[in-house]
Amino acid sequence: MEEIADSSEGFAVAFEAAFARFQVCVEAACAECPDWVSGIAAAIRAGLEFAATDTVAADTLTNRALGMGGDGIARHRRLLAYLAEALVAGREERPHGAELPQLTEQALAGGLTSLVAERLARGRASELPALAPEAVQFALTPYLGREEARRIATLANRPGRGRDR
Repeated sequence: MEEIADSSEGFAVAFEAAFARFQVCVEAACAECPDWVSGIAAAIRAGLEFAATDTVAADTLTNRALGMGGDGIARHRRLLAYLAEALVAGREERPHGAELPQLTEQALAGGLTSLVAERLARGRASELPALAPEAVQFALTPYLGREEARRIATLANRPGRGRDR
């Protein structure tokens, strides 16, 4: 069974299953959020919790994907594109959002996934949920500015909290 999971075909199946579970987790967390800001905070919380509790899936989406050659890298890029797409709406939160560098969302998605990959590689996945406030502030700063992103980040460990609550 281990040989199948390590094969290219086995990896593809494992990646797709992990990606689907991750998407369901993130989208369920966002479903009840009243606005983009609280949705991103909820998505980050949910993603970090997912990585901490399903380390095999999270490792498949990050470290294993990058180690599987062209197919794994393409799948990892799909994960980054999914995350970046969720962030694009943040440009509307900023008066001059269109002026942000085109790579902003891709860089933020890469930073968040690198944070997860690093903790997984070091056997420290249990630390990920506690990093939610910093991760939220990191993701929101380009759109809201430092002070507002920090304010929202302080709410990041309180599920169900929106921007104005």
